[in-house]
Amino acid sequence: MKIAITGHTARLGKDFSVELQRRGHTVTGFSRSNGYDLRDYSCVGKMLDEIKDYDVFINNAKPDYSQTQILYRLVQQWDTGLIINIGTKALESMPDWTDIFLLEYLTQKTALAHACRVLLNISKCKIILLNPAHLDNSCAEYVKEQLDLLNL
Repeated sequence: MKIAITGHTARLGKDFSVELQRRGHTVTGFSRSNGYDLRDYSCVGKMLDEIKDYDVFINNAKPDYSQTQILYRLVQQWDTGLIINIGTKALESMPDWTDIFLLEYLTQKTALAHACRVLLNISKCKIILLNPAHLDNSCAEYVKEQLDLLNL
């Protein structure tokens, strides 16, 4: 399978990328490290043009509201395929945060969760929202479990 992933250079994204490659998939990563600032609308457009024939997109990197914007644009572009969105369990477990950074994070992840719910019913491609709990430095076991569940 051809799989694209945002935020492939650290933590969860890196573990997804490494494990998918280990399983024999072709993985292409998009992040600032290789010239794709996902806050830049033109970079997102360039990325979407490059992945038109991909099978899976892992929507992992979270600068600003880019995950939600990417999801909407990808659903308009793809007729088939799987979009895996990385949300957070914190929406359920810590709704009363008062730290301004964490509130911004929760707001961005809430927008992504809402978009997934809405688009799930109208999209031609399959949409999944994963909500990992707080993960320690190694996300490898979580990634293996999720990929096994998804048969990837």
